[in-house]
Amino acid sequence: MDITLGKKPRASHYFVFHGRARAYFFICLVNIILSVITLGIFIPWAWVRSRRYLCENMEVNGNRFAYHGKGFTILLSWLLMFIVLVLLSLALAIFSHGSEEWVTLAYLILLPVMVMKGLSYHANMTSFANIRFGFKCNLLRAWWIMLGLPLLIVVLTVLILAIPGSRIWLGSGINDMLVGFVVLVLLALCVMAVASGVVYSHWLELIGKGASLGKNKFNIYISTKRCVVAFLWAMVILLPFIILFFGFFVSAFMQMITGCMFGLCNENTVLFMALRHLGTVAGGNLFLTIGIVLAMTYIQVALRNHAWNNLVLGDSIHFRSTLTFFGLAPRLLALTFLSLLTLGLAYPWLKINLMRYIAANTEVMGDVETLDLQQDEAHKPPVPGKLFSGFLPNLPFL
Repeated sequence: MDITLGKKPRASHYFVFHGRARAYFFICLVNIILSVITLGIFIPWAWVRSRRYLCENMEVNGNRFAYHGKGFTILLSWLLMFIVLVLLSLALAIFSHGSEEWVTLAYLILLPVMVMKGLSYHANMTSFANIRFGFKCNLLRAWWIMLGLPLLIVVLTVLILAIPGSRIWLGSGINDMLVGFVVLVLLALCVMAVASGVVYSHWLELIGKGASLGKNKFNIYISTKRCVVAFLWAMVILLPFIILFFGFFVSAFMQMITGCMFGLCNENTVLFMALRHLGTVAGGNLFLTIGIVLAMTYIQVALRNHAWNNLVLGDSIHFRSTLTFFGLAPRLLALTFLSLLTLGLAYPWLKINLMRYIAANTEVMGDVETLDLQQDEAHKPPVPGKLFSGFLPNLPFL
């Protein structure tokens, strides 16, 4: 018997998802039909309808989430961003040569601003217990995390791989070149994993420390080491599937080359030979897709658990995530492949099942009633947020 003297046990509340697959199926069906009929114009309303249903059926301690965004605002945002991009392209084409590079540069400079303002808008359009969420961050820090830091890592990666890369091509034999190439690929994958972990850890901190619920601020502590280790393990999971993919591809390629060497490759047979090995290439792509899903599953489980377990709201509300790799992996594999095999018909059932699993493994520790649940006076989204509402973030429960 566990007895704690002098301490009141901390209240604990699990997320509960009340959504039904049949209702969500009809929402998705109407969304697809109207999007096709309107040639895609209805897509913003479709996204809002789906997000609203998922939010309104998520509950914690008797209080539910809600989404208040409008499809028309998102559509206007898409149109305005398209017009700005066209005008910018025309202006650079008139006054400058090589306008494609300048357009790309201008877009990259503006990208962090657009993403942050869009994220702020959608956070403000989401509420819990009728209290709106909020999001604010330093735009210079956002630019550094989204562009500056990745660019620095790319430059360092090129410098790191340049020396062993030059030695590979200066090797004396074909075997040395093959071994060196494999080593270079493995080194590149490790560098990519480390870089992704570093960037993602800063990204999680930016989001966690910039979020708020009414007048209550969120805070978070993220370990860069934990993020890097998560990406390294994900790369270990992915590596065998990459080897299988190249094995399938090389096998098909070598068989075609062998056929051509024996005179079996001509105008009449080349198409037949390509179709003959199409199944082999498709098998390689299937294994690679499975590997990508499993690697992304591990990353999502590891980083979500780490982030939620170190997230604090106010001074007393903590969170806990207990997702497992073997619990999430079959659901994401089913969501990926069964949705394709059934042409999307199974997607609503698989999505609802996924949401229930995530909700059942997400816990709020602390008395929610002790929070100062008052709306921040500046809860209305500013005009820049509405202009960039076309950047659609993922659901906060994932």
